[in-house]
Amino acid sequence: MIRKDDIKEDFKLISKTINQDEIYLNNDSIVVKFSSKKNGIVTSWLNGGYKEDLTAVFNHQLSQKNIDKYYNGGILRFLEKLSADFTRQLNLKNDKLSGMVTSADIKKYSIAIERYDKIEVLAITTAGARVNSVSAGDKGSYYELNGEYKLDSKLNSKEANLNKIDFKKPGTINTIILINGKLDESALLLCEMIAVEAKAVALRELMISSNYSNEIGTGTGTDGIAIFSNLESENYIENISKHAKIGEMIGRCVTQSIKDSLAKLQWLTPTYQLNALVRLDRFKMNLDEFYNEYVCVKSEKEKKEFILSLMKISKNPELVGYVSMIIHIIDQYRVGLLSKKASLKVSNSILKRHLNRDEWFSMKLLLKYVIDNQIQ
Repeated sequence: MIRKDDIKEDFKLISKTINQDEIYLNNDSIVVKFSSKKNGIVTSWLNGGYKEDLTAVFNHQLSQKNIDKYYNGGILRFLEKLSADFTRQLNLKNDKLSGMVTSADIKKYSIAIERYDKIEVLAITTAGARVNSVSAGDKGSYYELNGEYKLDSKLNSKEANLNKIDFKKPGTINTIILINGKLDESALLLCEMIAVEAKAVALRELMISSNYSNEIGTGTGTDGIAIFSNLESENYIENISKHAKIGEMIGRCVTQSIKDSLAKLQWLTPTYQLNALVRLDRFKMNLDEFYNEYVCVKSEKEKKEFILSLMKISKNPELVGYVSMIIHIIDQYRVGLLSKKASLKVSNSILKRHLNRDEWFSMKLLLKYVIDNQIQ
C-alpha cells in the first residue's frame, strides 16, 4: 500500500496543451489531467487497450520497494492504489485512469510540441536505453504458456548471459502523445505505428547499440506508449500516414522527445556517441582474448598503457569516421548485402590505407580483431 510519506512532493502544473489538458509533475510521477472527453490506446495493465472513459493518464517512476512488489506479482493492485491517490490529489472526476511505469528518473522527462495550422501534437517522454536497449528480432529469454513463465532452455551460455535483465537500472522508453484533433480507433493505431517507428529513428540517429545483439537498438524491452485524441474536437482527422502532415508531426515529436530525455538522463548525445570505442561496443568483444591473441601484453602495466592509448585516440572524428565505415561493412555482411570476400577486402583496405598512423596502431589492432570475429 502506498503511504502518504512515500509522496515527497505535491504535484506542480508544468504545462498545458492547446485543449487545456493539464500536465502535472511530482517527485515520481507525471499525470496528464484531461480537460475534455478523450479516446486513446494505452499499453498498461491498468485500463489498457482502447478506452473512451479515462480522466487521466500517468507515467510513474518505480522505487526499489515497488520493483520488488512488481516482481512478486502485485502490479495491478499497486497501479489501482496509485490511481486512487492521483484521483484524490488532483481532484479528478473519477479514478478511471491508465498509466505506465518506469525506473527512469521522472524529472528527466522531455516535452516536444509540433503545430501546423490548427493541429497540435504533444509528446511527453521519459527514456533510458543504456542497459536494456534491444533490436526487434533479438533473442528472447523467456516465454509464457497459460500464465506461467518459463526460461528458454535453448539459449547458449553467451545468449543467456546477454539476456539477464537488471530491473534496478533505467532502461525503459515511455511516451504519452496528445493530439488535439478527433481520431477513430483505426487512426489511433496508425499513430501508434508511426510513433514506434519514430522511436527506432531516435535510437538509430544516436547509434545506440542493442544490449542483446550486434544490432542498433530499436527500443528497449519494457517500453510503453499512450496516445489520445480529443473526441470533442470538430476537426475529425481520418488520414494518418507518414505522407500526411500529422504523421510528420508525430514522428518529429516522438523522436525529439526521446532524444532529449536520453540526453538528460544518460548523456546519450551526438557528442558522447562520437567515440570509436562506443561505436564498437555493440560487438560484445572478448577483451581478454583480444589482449592475449592480438596485443600479446606481458603485464598489467602494458595492458593499462594499451587501454589508455585506445581511449586517447577514440574521440578523434576522422578515426571515428573510418571505424564507422568498417562497422557499416560488417552490418551489410551480417544481413547478406555484401559477400565475405568483398567485406574482408574493403575492410582490410581501410585498415591499410587509412589507419597507418603510429598513434592509431592500437585501434588498428582492435579493428582487426573485430573484423576477424565478425566476418567469418
